[in-house]
Amino acid sequence: MKLITPKFSVIIPTHKRSKLLDRALISVRAQGLDNLIEIIVISDLTDAATYSICEKHLSNNDIYIKRNGPPGPSASRNIGLALANGENIIFLDDDDAWHPNYLKTLLSNQEYLNLGVIFSNCSVVKERRLPEGPVFLSEQIINLNNSLDLNVYVKNQVHMSCYVFSKSILKGIEFDPYMRAYEDWDFLLSVFDKKMPTHIPILSSRVYEVSDETTDRRGSTASAQDFNAVLDYLYVYRRHPIADIEVKEKRSKLLTQAGLTLAVNFL
Repeated sequence: MKLITPKFSVIIPTHKRSKLLDRALISVRAQGLDNLIEIIVISDLTDAATYSICEKHLSNNDIYIKRNGPPGPSASRNIGLALANGENIIFLDDDDAWHPNYLKTLLSNQEYLNLGVIFSNCSVVKERRLPEGPVFLSEQIINLNNSLDLNVYVKNQVHMSCYVFSKSILKGIEFDPYMRAYEDWDFLLSVFDKKMPTHIPILSSRVYEVSDETTDRRGSTASAQDFNAVLDYLYVYRRHPIADIEVKEKRSKLLTQAGLTLAVNFL
């Protein structure tokens, strides 16, 4: 029977990365709270391997969708938001995972969930991604206490997977599917315009990174750092104005370093 109000809706966009998706879903199932978790996986590409992984891990309380349209996580996450029934929303990339007992720790501290928007500590895992699967290299725990402040209006500071949002906070907020980059950051600033999050001292996600030639990320680092990226920064700045003069000056300095000089008042 379909749960009417799960405690958590976990939204996972995916794009033909079944081995990594398998790892992500294993980490969600390992939380041991199946009756309280709704998993929503949205694939932007027809892929038999992805379907097989979802068939293995998803229950009748979960959702798997193959959507149409251009690839990209924003449209997929928006579909997930529209379908989510949970009291709290968590976004998990298909190449990341959760530490054991993350959600159990949250549930044992209900006062955390009552805060509306929270973020917690994570670890960063370096790995190589070979055809037969990922190869672990190293892992470092990151304490994110004092890592989030008004400078988040200059550049992003905390990975999306570290946040938990109450569903009510996200009402009226969506990801911009037309952005070339930084759509996560833009989304977060829309939330922060309503309410700044509170840090909680628990361990949440494993953020996996690849910095060598085995990376499977779409797009190139060079294209993410060209002048289009500068325009994306400006786009975010204009969508999220801020009165703080120090933040405005830091925005101006960042753009100037990237080759775009604008008056502080414009930012």
